[in-house]
Amino acid sequence: PAQRGNLREWRNLDLVVEHPGRSPLVIENKVFSLPDTGQLDAYAAGKLHGLDHPVLVLLSLVAPGWPDGSWTTPNGLAWRYRSYEDLCAALRPCLPGLRQADGFGADVFEHWLDLIGKLVRLAAEVGTPAGAEPLLLPEEAVAILKSARLDATVQKMRCLHVSGLVRAELVREIEQDGVIVRTTMSRGQGIVEMFTAETPPCFGWQIQEGQFRLVYLTGPGPAHGPGPTRRANREQEARAYGDYFCFDQARTLLGDTGPERPVTAPNAPLAFNGFAPDFVYRSFPAPDLTIGQLVRLGATYARRALTWHADVWGTGDGRG
Repeated sequence: PAQRGNLREWRNLDLVVEHPGRSPLVIENKVFSLPDTGQLDAYAAGKLHGLDHPVLVLLSLVAPGWPDGSWTTPNGLAWRYRSYEDLCAALRPCLPGLRQADGFGADVFEHWLDLIGKLVRLAAEVGTPAGAEPLLLPEEAVAILKSARLDATVQKMRCLHVSGLVRAELVREIEQDGVIVRTTMSRGQGIVEMFTAETPPCFGWQIQEGQFRLVYLTGPGPAHGPGPTRRANREQEARAYGDYFCFDQARTLLGDTGPERPVTAPNAPLAFNGFAPDFVYRSFPAPDLTIGQLVRLGATYARRALTWHADVWGTGDGRG
C-alpha cells in the first residue's frame, strides 16, 4: 500500500523507508555478522512485492567482499553495500537542525553517532587485520578487550573480515556454484568455514582453534542423527571419499606443522572426529595463521572441494 512511511521488520526486512516522489529504500542491517547472499536473493525474489523500484542497501560494519560493493540477485536487483562510516558521515550534518527542534533528541542522536564512530574505529584498529597479521588476537589485546567484554566481538570481527576476503576470492564460485563462506562462534571463539552447498550432503573446510579441518556433511538417511550406529555410518560414508581428506596442499602453504588428527593406526580404516547429526572431519594443525595464509588456504581448498562435489553429486546449489 502507498504511504507506508518507515517500517521496521516489515516482511522480515530490517527497515523500509518510503517518501513521496522517491523510490522506496530497503535496508538490511548487519553489525556483527556478514550478509547471507541467499537471504538477500530470497528477499529480492519474494519480500519486495508492492515496492516500486526499491533501492536495496546492505548496511554493515564489516565489508562483505563484493566486487564494486554490490551484489546482483538472480532476478536482476542489486544490493549496494554502505558502511556505518558512510552512515555517520551522512547523518552528522543533520545534528544542528535537529538540535533546534529537539535538544534532548539531538543529544541522544549525537551520543549514538559517537558510539558508532567508536565501533568503526575499533573495527579499523583491530577488527580488520592486514594480510601479514595473525587471525587470532594477541593475548595482550585480548586482556584489554576482555575488561570491556569486547574480546569475543572483536575476534568475530576479524573472522568476518577474513570471510569477506575469502568471499572476494571466490566471487565466481559463489555466483555460479552456491558456495557458502561464513563466520560462526563457538565457546567465544570465531570460526571461519566454507561448504559446497547450503544443504548436505556436501564437502567443506573449517578454521577453528588453531586447526584446519576438512569436512564432510552427510545428508538425510541412516548416517544422519545421534547415536554410535549413525556416527559409524557417517564415518563409513566419509571413507568412500577418503582422498578428499588430503592435507598436502596445506603443508605446501603452511609447512609441516604437525600430524593430522585423529591418528589412524597402521592398516586400520581412516579415523575421523565429528559430532551429530551430520559432521565428520579430519584436522591439520594451523597455529598462528596469518590473514594472507588463511585466504590462500581457504580459496585453494574451496575450489578443491567444489571439484569433489561436482565429481560425486554433479553441480551444487548454484545458479547454473
